[in-house]
Formats: sequence, structure tokens, C-alpha cells
Amino acid sequence: MLTIQGPSGRLCDAPSRRELLSVGGLSLCGLHLAHLMGGPACAETKRPPGFGSAQNVIFVYLQGAPSHIDLWDPKPAAPAEIRGEFQAIPTRVPGIFLGEVLPHLAQQADRFSLIRSVGCKPPGLPNHGSAIYMLMTGHDPGNFSPTGLAVPPSREDLPSVGSVVARFQPARSPRLGYAAVCGPTKEAAVVGLGQGAGLLGASFDPFTNYEDPTKPINLEVFALPGDVTLDRLQSRVDLGRRLELAVAQAEQVGRDGERGTFAVQYGQALSLLQRNEAIRAFRVEEEPAALRERYGMTRFGQSCLLARRLIEAETRFVQVTWPARSDDEPMAGPDGSWDTHRNNFPMLRDHRCPVFDRALAALLGDLHERGLLERTLVVAVGEFGRSPKIGAATTNNVGPGGRDHWPDCYSALVAGGGIRPGEIYGESDRFGAYPRSHPVHPYDVLSTVFHAIGIDAATEYRDTLHRPRRLVDHGAPLLGLF
Repeated sequence: MLTIQGPSGRLCDAPSRRELLSVGGLSLCGLHLAHLMGGPACAETKRPPGFGSAQNVIFVYLQGAPSHIDLWDPKPAAPAEIRGEFQAIPTRVPGIFLGEVLPHLAQQADRFSLIRSVGCKPPGLPNHGSAIYMLMTGHDPGNFSPTGLAVPPSREDLPSVGSVVARFQPARSPRLGYAAVCGPTKEAAVVGLGQGAGLLGASFDPFTNYEDPTKPINLEVFALPGDVTLDRLQSRVDLGRRLELAVAQAEQVGRDGERGTFAVQYGQALSLLQRNEAIRAFRVEEEPAALRERYGMTRFGQSCLLARRLIEAETRFVQVTWPARSDDEPMAGPDGSWDTHRNNFPMLRDHRCPVFDRALAALLGDLHERGLLERTLVVAVGEFGRSPKIGAATTNNVGPGGRDHWPDCYSALVAGGGIRPGEIYGESDRFGAYPRSHPVHPYDVLSTVFHAIGIDAATEYRDTLHRPRRLVDHGAPLLGLF
């Protein structure tokens, strides 16, 4: 039970210093001063634009990093070795142009906005590992190699954006707080880089299903063993809670010490089994054939459709990760890598972009038609962009017609969830090499996600050594997007 000490009455009636201090202590329980002081009687207290404008998030992570110049930020006036082989095409929004490889998204441009000035300096060389960790967690990696290569995930990692949302803006039981589909984050031999809850504990790890949704998904993961009934599982949960309560009392463990407990995880499983909305969301085969074709019968396309179904089932945060490993050699086919160190243009034109363009355009259109886009924030971004000059190596081996890693400037798509559509935020220079105006750090992008879902990006929590940690190292939400 929560008790606000002090005399009774509305907080707007000149709250005392003691009342305000008491309210400030409720942040860990999901209550903030703005919540308690809001309402008609406190009209003078206003939240920043866009705060809490989204109820759900779909985070489309294009691991491997597509070329921003060839997709989102064409440079038709640049020299041929910069602008590349693709033409700029007009969109439904006058004055906004995309690369010719995104014709479907060009027709959806009035439903999204573009940030064209994202950039940062990852620690070490501009490799995938450190850039992925920064994008996923909002923190610089402290345990990577000097060259920025990834290390296996651990419980000492900082939590991913999805885990933070699941922790500080939990979904209503028995809905899923954080689901990850299509594929895991992968760099070299490291799987799950920056994708888990880290020190927040296993309770806030994503529910993962990386099966190919072009085929019926095996839902045996939701089934109970033959000798276990729901009543028996409930008894286990109750017993686990009593045991852990006794241990917590003996050790004087506080709320932050309850991460990843047996009872919490079994309780989540029990809630899912008792109600099947989240389980049914994975039955993509129930959708009409025409709608499935609209998304494209590819792993990525059907995963975007699955994300929409999970949002309808009130999942708070869904991550759709491009299925190829970040540093795979670009190969033909629908599931190949965006890491186009060579053959950038045929790979994008014939393989990557037709799959991506069709699926993301269908997702935006489908969400809009169902009335879900207004409350669902959609973000699509890679861990960095690609080098402006074709065939020129910066730090890595680049072959003919390839573009190297380029974290200094790239683009992100944002839509729904209170975002003003049909606009451009920030600008790159004439070669797409560096931000010209309104530079944006990836931590600003994550701060914007937290802001839209109703989480103050300045929120702090305690790590395993009881040290205060911010949700992001630095940065602020991009209020100009709302």
C-alpha cells in the first residue's frame, strides 16, 4: 500500500515540502510527481510535448547497417562516387525524396518522419559490436575489446531499451512486456548482444521466438508438460513466492534485489497460459492470404506482421531484428546482410530493399488502417550508416562498389505514437558525411522512445553494487518530433 504522508486534500492546494518529498519517493512504483499533480485542478503543470503519447513500441533493428545515402538521404547533386547508382524519387510529401529502392515507403511518407542527422563515435574502431551495444542500451560499452569487438552478454550488462520499457512501463498481466522476433542480434560469434535485461534480471529479458513465421510457428513452448496442470503450476508459484519472501526478509533485500526471481518468471508463464491472447498472436497463419502477401512472404515481412499482431495483443515492446548477422558477407536472397562492403548496389536493389520496403510500408499502412499507429511508436534504424565515398576503405576491407561502416552520420525512421508525420528532422551535409544541423546522438533516439512511452529518460535505478544508473548515459528526447 502506498501512503502519501501529510494532511488530506488535493496536492494542488499548496502541497507542503514534506508532501512533495514523499511523492518523490514513489518513482520506483511507476508514479511521478506529474501523475499526482496532473488533472484539471493543476492546469499550470504541463508535461513536455509527446510525453506518454505512445502505448506500445515496435523497434525495427536493421542489423548490419543499411546505407543512409542510398535509402533515406539521397544526394543527387553529389559526385557519382558519392551519390551512387540510384536515383532520388519523390514521395507523397512534397520536398521529401527517398532512394528509388523504396517505392512503397515513398507512398507512405505522410505517415512517418526521418531523422537525417544521427551520429556518434563508438569506442575503438567503428565496428558493429560497440555501435550495437550503444544503440540497444543507451550506454558506452565498458568491457569491449579496444577495437570495439563484442563480448558475450552477461548479467552485468546494462539493460536493453526493450527491457527498460518492460521494467518501468510494464504491460498489463498477462500481456507480454517485451517480445523479440525474426532474429537475435548477432555480431561475429556473439548472440544476443545488447538485447537482454542485463543487471535488471531475467524477469525483463525478452520473450523470444525466432522461428520462420512464413511457416506455422511451433507453439509447444507454451504447452505444459503432460504431468503438470495449471493448478499444480499455481502451487509452485505460490510456494516460490513464500520461499523468496522468507529469503528476502532474512537478507533485507529491497525491491531492486528481486530481479529475475523464480516466482516472477513462473508467475508470468502462468498468466500467459491462463489467458491466450498473447499466444494466439503468434498464429500468423490466421491472417488473410492477401494481407500476408502485402507484407511479403519472407521471414522479415511475416515478422513485421507478427509484430502488428503482438501489438494488437497489447504487448508493450516488440523488437523485429533483421535476420542476418551484422557482419555477414552480403549474399543474394531475402535474408542476407546489410553489411555491404562490396556489391552494395545490386544487393540493395535486388535483394535487401524489396523485402524491407514492402514489409515496413505494409506495417505502417496496416497499423494506420486499424487505428493502431496513433498509439504505437515505430522506429527503424541500423547501428550506423555507410561511407559516402564508394569503394573507399576507412578502417575495413571494402571491395568494388561497396560502402564501409560510417557511424558519423546516418538516418532513422520514426512514425506513430505522437510523432508528427511527413517531416525531416536534422540535415546532413552535401555528401551525407556529417550532420549539418540538429545533430542527434543514438542516446537521443532512445531517450525519445522512453519519453513517448511515458518514462522519464532521467530515471535512475540501482545496479548490482547499489550504484545509481541512468537509463541513458546522456542525451534528451527530441521534442521537435512531436
